[in-house]
Amino acid sequence: MNNPTYLYTETAFHHEGSYDYLKQLIDETKRIGANGIKFQVLTNTNDFITSKHKDYKLLSDFCLSYDEWKDIFTYTQESGLDIILMPLNIEAMELSHFARYIDIHSVSFNDSDLLDKINTKDCEIIIGVGGRTEEEIDHLIRFFGEKVKILMAGFQSFPSDLKDVNLGKISYYKQKYPTLDIGYADHSSYKDPFAVLSNDYARLLGATVFEKHITIHEGEEKTDYASAVSGDKIKQIIDNLNFINNYVLNGKYDQMSQPEKNYRNRQLIGVAATDLPAGTVLEKKDISLKLHHEFENHYTTIESLVGKKLLVNLDKDAPFNTKSLQE
Repeated sequence: MNNPTYLYTETAFHHEGSYDYLKQLIDETKRIGANGIKFQVLTNTNDFITSKHKDYKLLSDFCLSYDEWKDIFTYTQESGLDIILMPLNIEAMELSHFARYIDIHSVSFNDSDLLDKINTKDCEIIIGVGGRTEEEIDHLIRFFGEKVKILMAGFQSFPSDLKDVNLGKISYYKQKYPTLDIGYADHSSYKDPFAVLSNDYARLLGATVFEKHITIHEGEEKTDYASAVSGDKIKQIIDNLNFINNYVLNGKYDQMSQPEKNYRNRQLIGVAATDLPAGTVLEKKDISLKLHHEFENHYTTIESLVGKKLLVNLDKDAPFNTKSLQE
């Protein structure tokens, strides 16, 4: 990644089966300048959820067909956005050639058929590690090998309370898995300031990949609305991350900005402790350090002045400068 951070929006089942609404989410993602957009793809309800589940009928209504997904993915690519594909059944992997990343949901850690199918593809993988033990994470990393590129911290509690998320895991994962990018998927309430701020915290802890649920009308009661935020709010997250990249974590720790240099130059400078005639060879008693409104070509230590010869008369409190002294 050229930019230190990468942010994609998440659609989940917020579209509720509406092809047109999904296109609106794509358009909004493009407008705000996100890198990509994530789709949870389920083409057959029976592959993922038991018919006895209380939400079986609802989820069935939310499913788009394979051909509809192909059209959606083509539209996304034409919009210049990366596709993050989260396959929820095996058929969804037939769309993998559209995807920049394959995202493995935490609930799919033990779906061996799906995992085997993913492993047959030449793809880069994101692993969602919320709710998973280190042993489970390590097992999946071994299984996929170098295909694994990103570990995503965070989980959905409709919404999640930041106190329960344990953001410190990000720095821990960063140290334990130094070859991987560590990401953060925030699920704070859309009404909570942490919906934006937690991403700043995550960046400072070492996260470089960010996922955020997007909506057209923040607060509108739709599936997965609790942590879905407006495009403008996600744009604020992007702007904040860019500020942190450019001005906090820029790596220029041995450099000073011009305002800081100006601040430094307001230090004490050497001035005459008393009236001094030309020809005086300066001794320590002849020099004081005081504030003065001019600072260019002046001396900031007594030691740098001792032994130098005055070329001009200097009144008390007049500053020494390079033109008035001989080495």
